[in-house]
This record gives sequence, C-alpha cells and structure tokens, in this order.
Amino acid sequence: MMEQNIVDVEIPKTLLPYLYTMKAGKTMDDKVTISIVAGMFVSGIVTLEKAAELAGKNIWDFMDFLKAHDIPWSRYSEEEMQMDELAIANLSEE
Repeated sequence: MMEQNIVDVEIPKTLLPYLYTMKAGKTMDDKVTISIVAGMFVSGIVTLEKAAELAGKNIWDFMDFLKAHDIPWSRYSEEEMQMDELAIANLSEE
C-alpha cells in the first residue's frame, strides 16, 4: 500500500448531512475521499483505474459505485457511435 500524507481540510457544516447520507464509505474520511475521487474521474483528471486505486477499491467495486450514482464509467465518442451505427446498418442489409 502506498504511503499516505494526511492533509487536514475543513468541511462546511452544511455539507455534513449530505455526506452522512452517502452509502459509500464507512468513515467520514472515506466518504469525502470517494466524493473527491469521483469528481476527479468525472472531470477527466484521473483514469478509471487510477480513480479506483485512489478510492481504495478494486475496479469492479468502483464501477459499481459509479453505476449506483448514474455516473458513466466509459466514454463513448460520437465517432464510435457513428461507426457502430454504420456496422449495424451494414449487417442488417446482409
């Protein structure tokens, strides 16, 4: 396990009720960590693999967390969708 440097952060009291309702994470530190990591993943700062690692989860559990929160875990570009539509159209003509 990688060594962790701990940084103290102040959380506004107005956020606490929302953090308490989170099912993910056993401790408040866990809840805050997974929230930050999910935000970094959604923003494209970290990859799925790195996000899972930073959250202290295996990739499958992190993907389950994302799915439970309606966060897409894979990127599907417009070009990929067009290629798939073309392939489906070609197959349906055969």
